[in-house]
Amino acid sequence: MTRQAWIVAAMATLVCSQAFAIDIITRKSDGKKVSGQISEMTRNEITLKKAVGEPDVVQANDVAAFQWDGGGPELPLGYSDENNGKFESAIKRYTKARDDAKNPSDYLKAEFEYVIARATAQMALADPEKQKAAVAMLEKAQKARPEHFRYYDSINLLGKVQLEMGDFAAARATFEQLTKAPWPDYKLLAKIASGRVSVREGNLDKAAQEFAEAAAAATDSPADQARKYEAMLGQARALITQSKFEEALTTLETVTEKGPADESALQAEAFVLQGNALQALGRAKEAALAYLHVDILFPRESAMHAEALYNLSKTWKLVQQEDRSSAAGGKLVQLYPNSAWRKKLAQ
Repeated sequence: MTRQAWIVAAMATLVCSQAFAIDIITRKSDGKKVSGQISEMTRNEITLKKAVGEPDVVQANDVAAFQWDGGGPELPLGYSDENNGKFESAIKRYTKARDDAKNPSDYLKAEFEYVIARATAQMALADPEKQKAAVAMLEKAQKARPEHFRYYDSINLLGKVQLEMGDFAAARATFEQLTKAPWPDYKLLAKIASGRVSVREGNLDKAAQEFAEAAAAATDSPADQARKYEAMLGQARALITQSKFEEALTTLETVTEKGPADESALQAEAFVLQGNALQALGRAKEAALAYLHVDILFPRESAMHAEALYNLSKTWKLVQQEDRSSAAGGKLVQLYPNSAWRKKLAQ
């Protein structure tokens, strides 16, 4: 082959590669990245066509990260902001990415709609004034884009917002939709979510049964094990409601020490519940340290973060740390001005 022919062939290969290697998915299961052109997407899986070889099929519940070639620079920055609890900034970046996108695919258009709704809902968990809008945005995305890989995660988030609104019937109906997902861990999630509704309804016996059934049904798979610890978290919440604080602490210690460290929602709630139990037992300094974990490590979990800041303002004061108490209260006012915890702080 002549030098000129070799260069032409190399350029053709590069162009072909660029034409196909459009999107990159990082899988949860093994941390590996797969790339290609989306040839099909459903709420259950994504098929990536490659320039050479068989396509890769990634299950929707196995997506750890998604890099969209047509998303521009603002979309990944939005993901980063959202992961760090900077929801308003994330929404601005997502909106700019959507507006700047040139000829986005239907899949990417749906991504913009879902992530803007998701960030709004994350804020709504700690801001009642945003809850109706969040519900409307999530439902709109689900109705318009039902065959998107973020569908089931958005269903779970919708149920959480409805639960925070106190609409238990709607939350229960929403969480029931998770049973239609093809993965065992989402069926466990549906059972756990039902237990959470039962706790809020005051039906602790039913909740205990649902959490126990979910924990017992978990297999040894990493996804199922994460749900097992989430079920244990529900059991701890029910125990605290029954004033069984020492028993709850034993369960929570298992969750914080052995539960998956990368499940931020799980860990944030575990430390808040741990702080609540310790505070009820008069162990204010230990409680403050538990709440501090949430403030430092899990600020993106807005509902838990707001509750932790409120309790930090109380517990630091109990141990004569007035400056730290004031700082926690000020942070609560600044970050979550419309939350129930902010209003409780003023009482």
